[in-house]
Amino acid sequence: MNLFIFKDPNTNNLWIRYEERINIGYWLPDLFGSLSHGAGAAEWGGEVFSSKLERAPHTETHMGNENFPDWATENSGYFKRVRILDISLNLKFPEWMMSYEDEYWCYRSDHASDYIVDPEFYFGGPGRNDMCDGANGKVNFKEVDRKLKQLNKPAVKTIQSEDGDIIDCVDIYKQPAFDHPALKNHVIQMKPNFDFKEEKPSTTDESSKLVVSQTWRRSGSCPEETVPIRRIRREDLLRANSIHRFGRKPQEIDVSKSNTTNQEDGHFPFINNTKLNFPTMANRSAAILVTLGYNYIGAKGDINVWNPNVEADDEFTTAQIWLKAGPWDNFESLESGWTVNPQLYGDRRTRFFAHWTKDSYKTTGCFDLTCSGFVLTGTEIALGGAIEPISSHFGQQYKITVGIYMDPKTSNWWLKYGKDIPIGYWPAATLMSYLKQSSTLVEWGGQVYSPNVKKKPHTKTPWEVETLLRVVSAIEDCDTYPFHLTTFGIKRPKMAKLNISNLFLMLLLSYLSDGANGKVSFKEVDRKLKQLNKPAVKTIQSEDGDIIDCVDIYKQPAFDNPALKNHVIQMKPSFDFKEEKPSTTDESSKLVVAQTWQRSGSCPEGTVPIRRIRMEDLLRADSIDQFGRKPKEIVSKSNKIKQKDGYELPSMVDESAATLVTLGSRYIGAKGDINVWNPYVESVDDFTTAQIWVKGGPIDDYESLESGWTVFPNLYGDNRTRFFIYWTTGSTGTSGCFDHNCDGFVQISPEIALGAAIEPLSREYGQQYYITIGIYKDPKTNNWWLKYGDGIVIGYWAAATTQLYFLNDSSMVVQWGGMVYSQNVKKTPHTTTAMGSGQFGEGLYGKACYVQNIAVVDYYSRALEYPRWLGTWADETNCYTGSSHFPDFYFGGPGRCPNCNCP
Repeated sequence: MNLFIFKDPNTNNLWIRYEERINIGYWLPDLFGSLSHGAGAAEWGGEVFSSKLERAPHTETHMGNENFPDWATENSGYFKRVRILDISLNLKFPEWMMSYEDEYWCYRSDHASDYIVDPEFYFGGPGRNDMCDGANGKVNFKEVDRKLKQLNKPAVKTIQSEDGDIIDCVDIYKQPAFDHPALKNHVIQMKPNFDFKEEKPSTTDESSKLVVSQTWRRSGSCPEETVPIRRIRREDLLRANSIHRFGRKPQEIDVSKSNTTNQEDGHFPFINNTKLNFPTMANRSAAILVTLGYNYIGAKGDINVWNPNVEADDEFTTAQIWLKAGPWDNFESLESGWTVNPQLYGDRRTRFFAHWTKDSYKTTGCFDLTCSGFVLTGTEIALGGAIEPISSHFGQQYKITVGIYMDPKTSNWWLKYGKDIPIGYWPAATLMSYLKQSSTLVEWGGQVYSPNVKKKPHTKTPWEVETLLRVVSAIEDCDTYPFHLTTFGIKRPKMAKLNISNLFLMLLLSYLSDGANGKVSFKEVDRKLKQLNKPAVKTIQSEDGDIIDCVDIYKQPAFDNPALKNHVIQMKPSFDFKEEKPSTTDESSKLVVAQTWQRSGSCPEGTVPIRRIRMEDLLRADSIDQFGRKPKEIVSKSNKIKQKDGYELPSMVDESAATLVTLGSRYIGAKGDINVWNPYVESVDDFTTAQIWVKGGPIDDYESLESGWTVFPNLYGDNRTRFFIYWTTGSTGTSGCFDHNCDGFVQISPEIALGAAIEPLSREYGQQYYITIGIYKDPKTNNWWLKYGDGIVIGYWAAATTQLYFLNDSSMVVQWGGMVYSQNVKKTPHTTTAMGSGQFGEGLYGKACYVQNIAVVDYYSRALEYPRWLGTWADETNCYTGSSHFPDFYFGGPGRCPNCNCP
């Protein structure tokens, strides 16, 4: 049911509305104090009232449909279309939301906001169950409240992070460390006394790694003489196995009979020619790089940042540095890196952490500041705070630099972050015994904690050889680079031995491979929306849901580029190429299409129509920076596919194309009539196109100007067929964009909106519809013009903004046809996303998608003519095909299907 509670701004009555139009009644404002002026908070969810809450046996009263939140199957209570009404009197998404529950093991909540158009909230629970009664039986809520008061110190300032964390800026002398009796009269050491020289071995891809930041920093900063501390909440404590164990790693238990784990690659550390044995620990699986044999007073590394899958709430995974000393069964350890730890932090975000123990996690030490021990000195980094952005497979790589060093004068062990940010220190003189002097063992790598390692069925944080060989996580720049190194991995699969003679160390960690992009900041979204959506002279609400803004021609997005500061728009091209038309098929039966929004109005002269970008469009993107761009193109290892006619082109990962190709000359124009369909797209991340490409430059980093139609749910938010343009100065995914989503294209026409839906659509063996696309270079200005339909000049890619190098002269390759983008092409099971009409090219007219009136403009002839040489190309001929029937080209396919050989 749809419910809406709102205040009448004229009477201050608080109304309740049921469904869309039924006003049930209202509460009089005289009943309330503050609410008569407006609400300070809004909550959605469920509540159980019973005298048997927070105790055992717990009530069996259900919340929701009795199931815990399940957004994947929607088999739980939920809220959708969540909105608030603010003083603007516009219903909109809340800018900030968080989920909360009183009894985590009895009733839960989950706020789903990633990868969906409209944020959703799921809630519910059965009440009494083994975990609920267990938690309420062993947790005393008075004890919980006492623990919260102990952990959360009075704040000088509080920062609400957009990821849901609350950061308290606490007086530096009131932080948790000072609960420790040994620090009663401790004077804080504000900076370390050392500055170690660093020897850097040569490393790989240094330019491709970017550092990360903490999410809360976008929402504020802590003043001087305070330190940022992530606030612990009641639900954090209720997730713990006990109040006493909260914030600690589980105790390490040696389960190996021989106290040894044999390494199948034979890489054992040796001391005095004696082979060193490693213990095997219960519930832990590690893959590490080890150095030992010396006394160490410092270690560092650049740790690649990912967001790996964690199967169960009581499991966690880390990528970190350990400095250890003491016997195996009772070692001391100082640790730092990143972790995904749902039980401790209440989510599956990647977070920066610190940890210490004096007795191999038995009774001492903790994560972050959940016990006294670590002294914070800096205002910039919060222990336990989420970090972003996150690395992506074969994409941008991000890192954190972590260093742990002993101050030779004070014996304090300092933790440094990033280039040179001292976070604080462990006062070893009061906390440690062995580590007072030095560390005897340093480890870099990763660890998974789970009750389901070293047994069957194994946790779904698996070691898979296929993953190991495809994705690597690198920990680099170990300072000073150790002379004695070995790799160590418990239950490690057979694979090629690691080459540790080069100074670029790869730890092949499958559980670091599930990279995901960080959450999008709503402040970033607002800034991006203001940048993309220009003030409208007139606004048109299209019947298909699009909003078209008629924007002053000199205020369109292209003029955000500094290169166009004094640009005078070229209102028409300086050319008029003659066209030679070969005879074609059924010319009279093809009809041109229109754009849906045109039925609702038109833009006045001096303006251009621009499809408005909405918040939900940006929230679907992997990142704000990548919004409106195609994913980075990666040439597959096989690199080339040989076609039947003998020529070769590169094969791209995640792309499957069927095209007609011409090359061997210098082209300054191309055109074609493209048949219009609405093919099926399986996944929101897939898209399909029918288009023209005009390309120049090398295969692995080409420039391209493109236009045609597409079905692209992730970009446009639906499965309609839309007219699009695209450009890039390199296939790396860092330049160019679709439509007006970046500066580059100057529009002059008030008739056509880039990215808008087109109709009507062709029907199998029925009426056929098409759009005419032409891309031409102006020989006088070097601007590349886009023409649509019979003679509509839409605009041009300005030479001053696109900074084309190869295409500034001419194009070397022109292609007509279709492409499917999906992470499930060229593999089994294959995507069912279709190309063209969804029928193979051999279906020909009325069944397959086609391009007719194919023509190019040669640099020398300056006339539109049929290409002198043409070849067909298809990546996967069992899934999508192209068929040349002079003078037309037919293409398409269904992807995976039961009656074809597409896997």
